[in-house]
Amino acid sequence: MNDAEWQTRLDLAACYRMVAHFGVEDLTYNHVSARVPGEDALLVKPLDFLFREVTASSLIKFGLDGSARAGTQRDAPNAIRVLHSSVMLARPDVHCVVHTHSVANVAVSVHPDGLLPLSQHAYTLHEKVALHAFGGYEFDLAMAEPLLRDLGQRPVALLRNHGVLVAEASVAEAFVTHHFLEMACRIQVAALAGGVQPVMPDAKTIDHGAQQVRAFQQATRGNKDWPACLRLAKNLYPDYQQ
Repeated sequence: MNDAEWQTRLDLAACYRMVAHFGVEDLTYNHVSARVPGEDALLVKPLDFLFREVTASSLIKFGLDGSARAGTQRDAPNAIRVLHSSVMLARPDVHCVVHTHSVANVAVSVHPDGLLPLSQHAYTLHEKVALHAFGGYEFDLAMAEPLLRDLGQRPVALLRNHGVLVAEASVAEAFVTHHFLEMACRIQVAALAGGVQPVMPDAKTIDHGAQQVRAFQQATRGNKDWPACLRLAKNLYPDYQQ
């Protein structure tokens, strides 16, 4: 493989390890995918791997049409095609998709209003979150169309009764967006657990906070937190580079 693909593999394997490190893992389910540079293909973990087991060389490749690629014995399952390759086919700007279901993000997905602006973490996602109604498990390719329609050009979708999907331009950006989304969901669940009405900032404050954080994000684009996470991954889980 070329250097660009190997670097993508390193980043993607580190992303899997860091997502698990920060407490988001559902046995062998869920995936993080990355577009292969210069190819109509993506990389994902083996279907029977935990996030914490993924290494750069263990990642498997599928065509964006779901076809098997070198080293892969079968075509991609429909869940990969609906939640990952369909997004990359429809959105050339998307190079990484993160799909998870944690206790917190599933809980927020069933809230009537979805993600609430209760924290600074939530401000980073103000007006960036789509809502997608649950239509059953993604075993049917026809489910891609409504998902793409609901996601539109947004980077995040709350999948009702299911979990979340993050679609970003790089592994670094996808990881950081997912991390802030997960933090916002955990904060919301904790804030609502007391059974009292939480303090809700007014619309002017929410808009101002969102503008502030977007200016900051535009300057960093994942280049501040992601290198720190790579250092952590190399210190704690150096085998991800194998």
